[in-house]
Amino acid sequence: MFRELLSQKVLIFDGAMGTRLQKKGLPAGYPPEEWNLSHPEIVREIHQSYVDAGADLIQTNTFGANRLRLQKYNLAEKIRDINRQAVSIARSTLKPGVVLLASIGPLGEFLEPFGDLTHQKARDTFQEQVEILREAGIEFFHLETFNSSQEAMLAFEAVHETGGKAMVSFTFDRRGNKFATLLGETPESLVSTFSTLPILSLGANCGTGMKEMIAIMAEYRKHHPHLFLSAKPNAGVPQLRGETVVYTETPEDFARGAIDLLALNVQIIGGCCGTDERYIKALKDATEKERTREKTQ
Repeated sequence: MFRELLSQKVLIFDGAMGTRLQKKGLPAGYPPEEWNLSHPEIVREIHQSYVDAGADLIQTNTFGANRLRLQKYNLAEKIRDINRQAVSIARSTLKPGVVLLASIGPLGEFLEPFGDLTHQKARDTFQEQVEILREAGIEFFHLETFNSSQEAMLAFEAVHETGGKAMVSFTFDRRGNKFATLLGETPESLVSTFSTLPILSLGANCGTGMKEMIAIMAEYRKHHPHLFLSAKPNAGVPQLRGETVVYTETPEDFARGAIDLLALNVQIIGGCCGTDERYIKALKDATEKERTREKTQ
């Protein structure tokens, strides 16, 4: 179904979850995934806003719902409930043609030799979460905000070996005149690593705003003309004003940026931190307008 949709049109992904929950009262430093249990109606409201705005892809509130992250908040024993409830909440908002994916993020610890996390423990941790989500009926996964190709590969292997299918997405910072992950990996190196694997798409999310995201997608595309690409920029590079994190890009900025992404043949476009349903609607409207324009030429 996912591949069929990609062959037919540009897919609009959903927007932020964490920053939306914070605006609803999620305390700083508190795990957003726990609200699947304590505030399911708010999580559902956010999913529903994206479906109503025209998103084709919705992802579960499970980014950090793995054992390593949850145990820091004494929630490890609730890992199954948190993940299964996340699937149930998101699924309840779907309508025909909207695809559900499970969000899986990095484990929050550095792999050896940069840290103490062994590859086997990381693999087992991903495997546990993936198996719970697969049992809940998830087929598609968004492995997002990774800084390490090795860690992302462990997550991909966990998905692939269960018969699931995965989008793989990294977060970049500008380093002089190029973009690289925290561990120094570039779009070029990631294309080399992942383009031969059976992934749904390779992409970038978080970290940067639309302007930077366009440059990152251009780098990806330069090194692979046919790979499916996904882009989920923040609503601008986050800025700290006093004690408040501010995102300065508008839905109109996203609409303009969407045209540049379409010119690069980016097939999946959504939003990350600081975005809401207005940004997703702007992306939807801009892509449909561009599609109509192309058909009339």
